[in-house]
This record gives sequence, structure tokens and C-alpha cells, in this order.
Amino acid sequence: MDGGWKVILDILVVLSSALVFGLVFERLKLSWIAGCLVAGVVIGPTVLRLVDSTDAARMIAEIGVALLLFAIGLEFSVKDLLALGWRPAAAAALSILLFCLLGAGAGQLAGLGLTSGIALGAAVSLGSTAVVLRVLKDRNDLDAGHGRTTLGILLVQDIALVPLVLLVTLLGQGGGLGEMASGFGLALLKTVGLVIGLTLFVSLVVPRLLDDRIVAKNRELPIIMGTVTCIGATWAAHELKISPALGAFFAGILLATSRYSDQLRADVLPLRTLFVTFFFVSIGLLVDASWVMQNAALVLAGGLGMAVLKVLVHYATLRPFRSSILESLAASLCLAQVGEFSFVLAGIAVANNLFSRDVLQFLVSSTVLTILLTPFLAGNAASLARRIAKRIVPARKLAGGEREQSRVAGLSGHAIVIGFGDAGQAAAATLRRTSMSVLVIDYAPPLVSLAEQRGYKAMIGDATSHEILTAAGVDRARSAVAALPDWRTAQTVVGVLKSLAPGLIVVARSRYHHASDLLDIAGADFVVDEEKMVGTTLGRWAGSDEILPARETP
Repeated sequence: MDGGWKVILDILVVLSSALVFGLVFERLKLSWIAGCLVAGVVIGPTVLRLVDSTDAARMIAEIGVALLLFAIGLEFSVKDLLALGWRPAAAAALSILLFCLLGAGAGQLAGLGLTSGIALGAAVSLGSTAVVLRVLKDRNDLDAGHGRTTLGILLVQDIALVPLVLLVTLLGQGGGLGEMASGFGLALLKTVGLVIGLTLFVSLVVPRLLDDRIVAKNRELPIIMGTVTCIGATWAAHELKISPALGAFFAGILLATSRYSDQLRADVLPLRTLFVTFFFVSIGLLVDASWVMQNAALVLAGGLGMAVLKVLVHYATLRPFRSSILESLAASLCLAQVGEFSFVLAGIAVANNLFSRDVLQFLVSSTVLTILLTPFLAGNAASLARRIAKRIVPARKLAGGEREQSRVAGLSGHAIVIGFGDAGQAAAATLRRTSMSVLVIDYAPPLVSLAEQRGYKAMIGDATSHEILTAAGVDRARSAVAALPDWRTAQTVVGVLKSLAPGLIVVARSRYHHASDLLDIAGADFVVDEEKMVGTTLGRWAGSDEILPARETP
């Protein structure tokens, strides 16, 4: 078949298989991304051979990586990163350092060598932004304490890809300490040069090419400009002998700061699904099914071992930065997988002869297994963290200690607000206007600190715990508000509240209509059905003659 038409056929096979397996996995309540990975394995050179060229598989992988990083760069926000505070950055940096050290030790023990071990540790250190955020969004856990912590860690890990790419490239060049330092300086200089060149292009050339009159008449031109910048940056990075994926990533970040950024996001980001699909199918294409079958026990042990190790390392690095036990453990469960950027590092390691074929297959196969576990671990992180903590952590320590108990001594007739996200903050502010004393419970230390800054009594703790609610004076409280994003946790909290104080007035937040009855059965006196309330409000204002400002809340 003619080469050009063979590429088109390969693209058709990739997207069709992703559609089929994605639908199957969604029906099985698994992530469609996991379906894309399996689709790549099935159609790859070692199973059905529908994409039977290793070169074609690697080319699709290169395209997938570049497109994905370009889309992530467009969405990247320094403002959002700074808003998360320094703790996630410090915890993420410490975890990456620990993984590199552990990799160095494992490399020496396994006979891989020091440099290969460090490269392996660097690859394992990164989590999957694409997979985890999709799961957290589906469960509406991004505004939960562990969701915000997980998001902060993942953002920092995405940024850490830049120095890690330089590190792995440097390790592959070998030589003495002086040569390695010289190589690192040269790679860093090339990267800085690329960024400066892209910055000048975006800030000086682009505005002159696309003036306001042209853009007003033709909105397609900014999209073409963005595509040209992405491809040009990718090619330039390749010519400079640094990772082409980094070129695409920098192009996305710089375009995100341009005056056309909003339009670019609106037009390009809907294509991110296509980019993600290409990327994950391409990873599956690299898996040698026959090698996996021959080494099934090793792959299983490696995947599970990596997941357990990542949970332990992330928990150990989060705890020193004032994250609570439950928040740290839940975030660590969300970060148990090896992520998509690890394949970028693995590709560089292979190109620099740091990884053999067996090491690459072990890493890719084990990584696929950890990603398959992610929907279960991240989707149930809060409840799994509670179950684990209750078995390994003393009840008194989990309850928050005597410090939190002493804070609320003497309170009576107060209202307890459980969960201090946006909904909890609004509820607390409303209760304050009634002159009622308010006590906030949340297991995210930053939110507890925020509550205290606003003048509320607050305590760190898990409100599903009898000890925490007893310490909060639930038997002396007048009412309680369960303003939690996860209705399953809210259902448990309502049940515990009513078991400890049957006469307590309990108001529960229900994000979904189907959960309202379950919260009612659990004992809530009032259930705020968000879907029903929003729908009623939308209908009322849509039929009103009064015109409101766009951002005004009825």
C-alpha cells in the first residue's frame, strides 16, 4: 500500500479501536483511557498486527506526546499553581528526589547500573495528570481536600518534566562529573535559547502577523498560527537535540499567555480528546504482548509494587507539610500510578542506551497496570483512606488529638459545618448572620486555617469519626450542615450525626438528585437537591421579564 495511505489507515485503526475498547471499558465502569491502552496492545505489532510497523508505532507515539503536551501547555496556569501554595511543590520535589534515590539503589541491586537506576526512578516518580484529573472530575472530588492536594502535586510533576528530561539526557551521555556538568549546562542553554526564541516569536512576530482586523474577519487564522507554532517548536527542539515534546509543551505555555489564548483554548482544547486518544493508544502499541505473557508474574509484581511504593513515598512526603492523615493518604492513593510523562523519559532513556528492551517492556507493562488500577484507587480515595487509617492509626491520633478537643470546650447551641469548600463557606457565612456560633470541621489543614482566619472555631478531623463529632460537641449543638462534595461520605456523616444526637437538625447537600433519597433515609432533616434547585432557578429566571447582569446570582 502507498506509504501515505498506509499512515491514514493506521490512524483509522487507532481511532476505531480506541472507540470500541473505550465503550467496552466505560460499560465495565473503568476509565476509557485504560481502554485506549488495551486497544493499542491488541492492534499492535505483537497481537493482531493491524499496526504492524514498529516505526509507525513510534511515530504515532511521538505525535501523541507532542499533541498532548501542547494541549496541557495551553491549559497551564501559573496563577492556579501559585494559588495552591508552596506545600504541594515542596512535597512533589521531595518525592521525585526520593524516587531517584530509590531508583539508584534498585539499579545497583538489579545490575542495571547507577545511571540507569536514576533514570528509572525519575520515570516512576511522575503521575498521570490526564487519568487522575478525569477520575476526580467524574467524582466531583477536585474541590475536596485530597483533590486539591493531588492537583497541586500533579501540576508540579508536569513542570518537573523539563529538568528531568535534561537529567535523563545528561545521564545517557555518560562521562565524568565534569563532562556531565558541561553536558547539563549545554542542554540547559539550548532549552533557554528555545524558550527565548519562542517568546520573541509569540510576543513580537505573532501580533504583527495577526492584527485585530484580520482576526475579526477570520478566526481560523489564530488556530493555524497555533498549529504552526507547535509544529515549529517541536521541530526546533528535535534539531537542538532536546526532547521534541518539550518544544510542544513550551509552545503551549507561551501561547497561553498571548492575547489570543482564550480563543485558542476554545478552539484547540476540544481536540484534546483526540490528542489523549492518540497518546494512550500509542503507549499500548509499544507493549510486547508475548513478552508480557512470558513475564506475567514479574509484570504483576512490578505493577502492584510500584503502586504500593508510590502510595508510601507520597504519604511520607506529604505528612511533614501539615497535611492531615486522611488527606495525605487519600492524595497518595490518587497518585499511585506511573503517568504518561514517564513514557517521554523512557523514550529518551532508550535513545541514550540507558534502558534495554526488557527494562522498557517491564516499565511500560507495569505502568499500564498501575493506570488500570487508577479509576478504583482515585475514585474511592476518601473512603479507602478512612478504612486504611482506622486499621493502622490509633483512634485518638486520627481524631485530631486533645488540641482540637480543647478548642470547642464549652460550646453549646452552635452549628457544625462539615466541609469548608465553597458550599460550606457560604453556609457558615449565612449562619454567622443569624448570630449563631459556628464550628467548622474539615480534614484539609489549609481550609481549617482559612476558617480560623475568618473568625470561626475550626478543627481538623474526619467527620465520619464518632470521636471527632463528640469532640465537636455534637450532643450540645443545635444543627449541623453536611456540605460535602461526595454524597457517599455525606451519607455516612449524616448517619453518625443522628446516631450520636437524634434530636440534632441535620441539613445535607446533595450534588445529584439520585442521592437525595439516600441522604433522607440516612436521617437528614433537610436535603438540598442541587440539580433540582438549579433547574428550578434556571427555569424561573428564564421565564422572568427581569433582566439580570450576566454574573448576578438570583
